[in-house]
Amino acid sequence: MNIKIGDYVMYINTGTKGKVVDIVEDYDGLWVVLDNGLMYRPHLLKVIDEKDVKKEEKKKIEIEEEEDIWEDKDYGDACGAG
Repeated sequence: MNIKIGDYVMYINTGTKGKVVDIVEDYDGLWVVLDNGLMYRPHLLKVIDEKDVKKEEKKKIEIEEEEDIWEDKDYGDACGAG
Protein backbone atom coordinates (compact mmCIF):
# COMPACT_ATOMS: atom_id res chain seq x y z
CA MET A 1 0.00 0.00 0.00
CA ASN A 2 1.46 3.35 -1.02
CA ILE A 3 -1.04 5.52 0.91
CA LYS A 4 0.22 7.17 4.08
CA ILE A 5 -1.13 9.52 6.75
CA GLY A 6 -1.19 13.08 5.42
CA ASP A 7 -1.82 12.09 1.79
CA TYR A 8 -4.76 13.51 -0.13
CA VAL A 9 -6.84 10.83 -1.80
CA MET A 10 -9.93 10.38 -3.93
CA TYR A 11 -12.44 7.55 -3.58
CA ILE A 12 -12.66 6.18 -7.13
CA ASN A 13 -16.36 5.23 -6.99
CA THR A 14 -17.78 8.66 -6.07
CA GLY A 15 -14.96 11.17 -6.41
CA THR A 16 -15.03 11.99 -2.69
CA LYS A 17 -11.74 13.64 -1.72
CA GLY A 18 -10.05 14.01 1.62
CA LYS A 19 -6.91 13.88 3.69
CA VAL A 20 -5.77 10.62 5.26
CA VAL A 21 -5.80 10.97 9.06
CA ASP A 22 -5.34 7.33 10.08
CA ILE A 23 -4.83 3.82 8.78
CA VAL A 24 -6.39 1.05 10.85
CA GLU A 25 -6.46 -2.71 10.64
CA ASP A 26 -9.21 -4.97 11.91
CA TYR A 27 -10.32 -8.54 11.25
CA ASP A 28 -11.50 -7.49 7.74
CA GLY A 29 -8.17 -5.94 6.77
CA LEU A 30 -6.85 -2.42 6.26
CA TRP A 31 -8.98 0.74 6.27
CA VAL A 32 -7.95 4.29 5.43
CA VAL A 33 -9.65 6.96 7.56
CA LEU A 34 -10.22 10.36 5.95
CA ASP A 35 -10.74 13.75 7.59
CA ASN A 36 -14.47 13.46 6.85
CA GLY A 37 -14.63 10.53 9.29
CA LEU A 38 -15.31 7.92 6.60
CA MET A 39 -13.23 4.76 6.17
CA TYR A 40 -12.26 3.29 2.81
CA ARG A 41 -10.43 0.24 1.52
CA PRO A 42 -6.99 1.29 0.23
CA HIS A 43 -7.46 -0.33 -3.19
CA LEU A 44 -10.46 1.97 -3.82
CA LEU A 45 -8.46 5.16 -3.21
CA LYS A 46 -6.21 7.11 -5.55
CA VAL A 47 -3.53 9.47 -4.19
CA ILE A 48 -4.05 12.98 -5.61
CA ASP A 49 -2.23 16.30 -5.48
CA GLU A 50 -3.06 18.55 -2.52
CA LYS A 51 -3.50 21.58 -4.81
CA ASP A 52 -6.43 19.85 -6.56
CA VAL A 53 -8.25 19.55 -3.24
CA LYS A 54 -7.42 23.11 -2.16
CA LYS A 55 -8.61 24.56 -5.50
CA GLU A 56 -11.92 22.70 -5.20
CA GLU A 57 -12.40 23.89 -1.59
CA LYS A 58 -11.73 27.52 -2.60
CA LYS A 59 -14.27 27.33 -5.43
CA LYS A 60 -16.87 25.82 -3.08
CA ILE A 61 -16.33 28.62 -0.54
CA GLU A 62 -16.71 31.28 -3.26
CA ILE A 63 -20.00 29.73 -4.42
CA GLU A 64 -21.32 29.56 -0.84
CA GLU A 65 -20.39 33.22 -0.23
CA GLU A 66 -22.18 34.25 -3.42
CA GLU A 67 -25.30 32.34 -2.35
CA ASP A 68 -25.17 34.03 1.07
CA ILE A 69 -25.14 37.47 -0.57
CA TRP A 70 -28.35 36.72 -2.44
CA GLU A 71 -30.03 35.25 0.64
CA ASP A 72 -29.24 38.37 2.72
CA LYS A 73 -30.87 40.81 0.31
CA ASP A 74 -33.97 42.56 1.64
CA TYR A 75 -36.21 43.43 -1.23
CA GLY A 76 -38.86 44.99 1.03
CA ASP A 77 -42.59 45.16 0.48
CA ALA A 78 -42.72 48.30 -1.63
CA CYS A 79 -44.91 48.29 -4.66
CA GLY A 80 -43.46 49.78 -7.79
CA ALA A 81 -46.31 52.19 -8.52
CA GLY A 82 -45.15 55.26 -10.32
